[in-house]
Amino acid sequence: MCYCGDCCKVAKSDEEDAYWQRYWMCDNFAFEPTPCQIRIGLLTPPPLCDFEKWIDTEIGQEDKQWMETLKRLDAEREERLERRRKEEAAKKEHEAEIQMRC
Repeated sequence: MCYCGDCCKVAKSDEEDAYWQRYWMCDNFAFEPTPCQIRIGLLTPPPLCDFEKWIDTEIGQEDKQWMETLKRLDAEREERLERRRKEEAAKKEHEAEIQMRC
């Protein structure tokens, strides 16, 4: 039970510092509206109850390894994209130089 007396639900965190850790959360808690929702007028009512209590206090070793793998893959992807951008810029520059010579 939470502050308002209703049943709670279990949620999982997707934040990096608490990845996949479970916590109790009041079923009446409403999320904060995004800027887009505010702009188009889809405001939710204010939270009725902000009860949160962590179930897991540590990130599991398997989840830590998964996060490290995701970070590594993301860094590799960014590196490939940067390399591709540089290659495309060099190719365009080369083509422009050839056109100027003709």
